[in-house]
Amino acid sequence: MPAKLNPILPEDLYKLRVFTELELSPDGRTLLTSISAINNKDENKKYSNLYVRPLGAGASLKQFTRGEFSDMRPRFSPDGKLIAFSSSRSGSMQLHLIPTDGGESWQLTKLKGSVGVFEWSPDSKSIVFTFTPKDAEAIEREEAGKKGKKAEREPAVRVIERYFYRLDGAGWRAQGSAELRVVDVSSGRDRVLVSDGKDNSSPCFSPDGKYVIFASNKSADPDFEAMKTELWKVPAGGGKVSRIPTFAGPSESPSVSPDGQWLAFRGWEDESKFWGEADTKLFVTPLSGKGGPRMLGADLDRAPENSCLNDTFGTPETAAPLWSRDGKTIYSMLTSDGSNEVWAFDVASGKGRPVFKQPGVVLAFAIDEERDLLYLAFADATNPGDIFVRKLSDIDAPLKQLSRIGESYVSGKSLGEVTETWARGEGGHKIQGWIMTPPGFNPRKKYPAVLYIHGGPHMAYSRAYMNEFNYLAGQGYVVFYCNPRGSTGYGEAHKAAISRAWGKNDYSDIMRFTDHVLRQCPFIDKERLGCAGGSYGGYMTAWIIGHTQRFKAAVVDRAVTNFMSFFGSSDFGYLFHREFGKESRSVWEERERFIEMSPISHMHKAKTPALVLFQDQDLRCPTEQSEQVYVQLKLKGVPTRMVRYPDEPHGMSRGGRTDRRIHRLKEIKGWMDKYVQGKK
Repeated sequence: MPAKLNPILPEDLYKLRVFTELELSPDGRTLLTSISAINNKDENKKYSNLYVRPLGAGASLKQFTRGEFSDMRPRFSPDGKLIAFSSSRSGSMQLHLIPTDGGESWQLTKLKGSVGVFEWSPDSKSIVFTFTPKDAEAIEREEAGKKGKKAEREPAVRVIERYFYRLDGAGWRAQGSAELRVVDVSSGRDRVLVSDGKDNSSPCFSPDGKYVIFASNKSADPDFEAMKTELWKVPAGGGKVSRIPTFAGPSESPSVSPDGQWLAFRGWEDESKFWGEADTKLFVTPLSGKGGPRMLGADLDRAPENSCLNDTFGTPETAAPLWSRDGKTIYSMLTSDGSNEVWAFDVASGKGRPVFKQPGVVLAFAIDEERDLLYLAFADATNPGDIFVRKLSDIDAPLKQLSRIGESYVSGKSLGEVTETWARGEGGHKIQGWIMTPPGFNPRKKYPAVLYIHGGPHMAYSRAYMNEFNYLAGQGYVVFYCNPRGSTGYGEAHKAAISRAWGKNDYSDIMRFTDHVLRQCPFIDKERLGCAGGSYGGYMTAWIIGHTQRFKAAVVDRAVTNFMSFFGSSDFGYLFHREFGKESRSVWEERERFIEMSPISHMHKAKTPALVLFQDQDLRCPTEQSEQVYVQLKLKGVPTRMVRYPDEPHGMSRGGRTDRRIHRLKEIKGWMDKYVQGKK
């Protein structure tokens, strides 16, 4: 008798916990991380707490802070006595401290605004951090509200003079720019280090503590001249800010060598290339500024960063380059062929070699050179993420598991089996993808199937656990997905192949991949196919139903559909025409090109029943983009349904309120059931 299947269900999201950090103590005896969770089904409140994992025999993961707040970015002091972290305990993100051996935490900064990234000084006596002041008008309204005055509850009048005035997930941007400040750990007194009307980011100390190095775009109009971020240094005690010469393109994520002679950073050389044409690269340059930057890993044609999309961990940040103690090696993440790996780059030769290369996604890593150990927060196709350790010098050494957070989420669940496959594009290039079959799969049966298309477009599906795909597989669907041209992790040419137009090379790749899957999988019923995607994936889904009727149902999720209106309504739409080549002009100067490239222009040919999903607070792909598709399909008599979620930004599917994420999953499954399978 076959074992009873226990598939992934939407409500399982309440049990999901996710790693976001990995920090090793200076003595190498303790790991520190932050884990997000959800309190209960009534409140749906997300929060995160700090956890420690002692590395002695018989130890296990232990909760270190408590409370329904966001405790994030934990960092050990260099002397190992304190842990600094960001927390929302006071109502805004502020710096907090807690002894490494436990006890009560205390709030270090009490500023009217929000603290961002930070780093300890080498002597553990101070912390440099970014700080964005709250608008004076907002402070005034807040004070009025405390006194019971109704002005605090009334809509604000906003006077705007800059391009970049809103940000998806954050809302209205503060009028002030991000400052650099330094706070004294013993007294809590802070002072301004850099406040020049420009956003300053990624601060780090030189090893002698004399300088703070940071990134900042100090061009005349940073909003519009977005590729001109440069590296700077300022005396840690305050003084003149000086530029560290690199090149015309963006320079970010600085990290200083142990001897203070060299600076590692990421960026690319040509400022005329935007994110659609250029891959990020790794460089070193003299901190003195005497001499130019030198690229590491120039022969790899892979970006030294994490660009793997997911619906559990989202898209983790890529930490700054990590120097070895002797300053001869730099460690960095690197996305390649659907995995996020750890690589070591020799500073002298510029050559790179893999340190960790397994199918899956490294969420974070830490290195103990003295004990020859590599620590990883790692996710693969059957685990949303756990902590592992392995010998650093032996790439073939087995992993030892140090936590069971991700494993416990899928424990007892019947997951879909994932098979990797490679299709060939019409130009001969290879297209990597995956096929997920339902639990209890029987190759003699015929299954309905759903094609999924990722967002970005300059991101990538990966060899990591996907909750949404496993849910649909558990409901009897084959799910197949790929990384067409435009995706990252396959070289700069693969990424830049759609930089002159969407809907051509990418559409060709996706259709050829679909054909490849149908040839490879005779168990898929060709007459029962659906397609779905979010963001750029929503764009491509809308494009597909305007160009073919091979799919029986579609889910157009938070999509870009009309470049003419997107230009002025998206949070960074004013720059988006630069996505399509450095010579591109605004959509109104090249209207025929952008009208043709907009799915809404082809929606009159659509016949595929479409579920249109979006969020009311989406500033990346605003509501009007989806509303236009809905209205056009209704006018044509195509079965369509609009579902809009309140109070949620663009990334709701991976970070929104859990009950809304559950509702969304059920809507997708219900739509596919009705129009792919003909169920009532």
